[in-house]
Amino acid sequence: MDNSIKLPVAALSVALFFCVLTIGSLVARTSGGGEDGGLAAKGATLFTQLGCQGCHSVTGAQGVGPALNNAYNRTVKLDNGQSVPADDTYMRTAILQPDAQIVEGYNAGVMSAGIAGILPKLNSDDTTDALLAYLKSISTTAAGGEASPGAGGGTATSGAGTPRPAATPTR
Repeated sequence: MDNSIKLPVAALSVALFFCVLTIGSLVARTSGGGEDGGLAAKGATLFTQLGCQGCHSVTGAQGVGPALNNAYNRTVKLDNGQSVPADDTYMRTAILQPDAQIVEGYNAGVMSAGIAGILPKLNSDDTTDALLAYLKSISTTAAGGEASPGAGGGTATSGAGTPRPAATPTR
């Protein structure tokens, strides 16, 4: 095998290793006992199945959208200057109606366009409840705290990850 093939294969192998490591870590963190642990584990699975990880990190890494680790119970600053807690009500609205409250530094329409095809699934069964349980399980924030760029937290629309320039559509 020549070197021009070895490098992409090696890079792909490393990427696959980190994906497996991350998913294993998430399963370990969410596979606690009890009803909430089971719902959080279901949320972790749905997070992957629904493609949320395509835009959102759960490790604090930058992505198209903000990182979701430590998102729950943070204070979110909106583009209208208002600050709101990322509680159950806010998080559910952020998932199901992402343009209802736009976070400072992010653009309307990006997430709503991204979830258009899966919105019926999000509105069915206990999908949103499971996603909320998962977000709570990966959040160590017990009390509200101001979400700031680079803080490693955020919600589907929280902006707690590092915002990109307005010309780049992010949420």
